[in-house]
Amino acid sequence: MATITRIDLRIDDDKKRVITRAAKLAGRNLSQYVLDLVWPDAQQRVADEPRLRLPAREWRRFCARLDQPPRDLPELRRLLERPSRFQDV
Repeated sequence: MATITRIDLRIDDDKKRVITRAAKLAGRNLSQYVLDLVWPDAQQRVADEPRLRLPAREWRRFCARLDQPPRDLPELRRLLERPSRFQDV
């Protein structure tokens, strides 16, 4: 099970009152209400992040592997050369 930790948020009283009221209307506590709204956006933003971050040494190794010729995989070659079952559909 994941460790539960705390996030502190500084907002003015009016905003907290509105958010607290909205949480009650949604039938959730304040933490769960905020998390339910923030979590999907956070997941999507992280998933959409196009950057690959590696230390310099690992980046050089990664690039060297990309520059190598492809390995011959006979099973994959046969699979890709086989006629598709969906060609005539």
